[in-house]
Amino acid sequence: MLGDNADLIEKPAIAAAISAYMTITLTKRKDDRVVLTGRDIGFQEEFRLGDSLTFTSPLKYFKAVFQRLKDKVDTGFEAQISSQIPISAGLSSSAALCIASIRVLGRAYGIPFTPGEIAELAFQIESGDLKVECGRMDQYAIAFGGITYICTGADAGVEKLPGDSLPVVVADTQEQHDTKELQIWLRKRIESREKLLMDCLGRVVDIVEQGRKALLKGDLDTLGLLMNKQQAEEKLMGTSTDRLENFCAAAREAGALGAKQMGAGGGGCMIALCPREGLESVKSALESLGAPAWAFKIVED
Repeated sequence: MLGDNADLIEKPAIAAAISAYMTITLTKRKDDRVVLTGRDIGFQEEFRLGDSLTFTSPLKYFKAVFQRLKDKVDTGFEAQISSQIPISAGLSSSAALCIASIRVLGRAYGIPFTPGEIAELAFQIESGDLKVECGRMDQYAIAFGGITYICTGADAGVEKLPGDSLPVVVADTQEQHDTKELQIWLRKRIESREKLLMDCLGRVVDIVEQGRKALLKGDLDTLGLLMNKQQAEEKLMGTSTDRLENFCAAAREAGALGAKQMGAGGGGCMIALCPREGLESVKSALESLGAPAWAFKIVED
């Protein structure tokens, strides 16, 4: 909700887990074959438990999780993966796949994990094993659920915040973007300490702290204003687009308290915080721009 991209400099962020699900159904086999099926993308691949794996396929996130846990997996299995989450749209589909993979293998093979262990393992797999330029916000938000204030540094931690029934609408602008390339671009600018970017991120850090206070007070009006402020910073940073700005403006004109892009930016999804009686009006306004929109719930798990 607040602090996107600030986790790249290991600063706190506020995130909400919404009711869009990644589902993995695992069935054990009696041999050592592993069969993975991505139902939504029409992709399947097979390997055996002892095979040397490469991580180039569309199901590389599941394979990377398996690689980490393989010593505790003593049978082959079939895993059917299905998702309601748009890919590369700022809705953390890769982190969701990592976490779902850890959870399903843990439950199937008796590997105990706490939410914090799941989140950190997912981050280490994405960042370390798969060399994805990412922070910890997505993994911790999904693993803990609800609304969370996340300290995203090496000593990561989570504070659960109130607001489980926040009225939010998410719209997919259907503007394609390359999250990996965008995050690499941001990382290079951070490493060079570009003044414009660092000043913007500094103000985003302040916005996150104000957002935490607003949520603790149940002050949705202030939370909405802070979302608008962060979107202004995203535009200055160069991570917004004309289409994202149009969607955010349409949401506000329809009565949203605040609206901003999601994730790294460059396209993909945006989120609008709505007054409870005006949610459908905001949703209709976003749909009128020719893209799908959903009224999601905040979920604890």
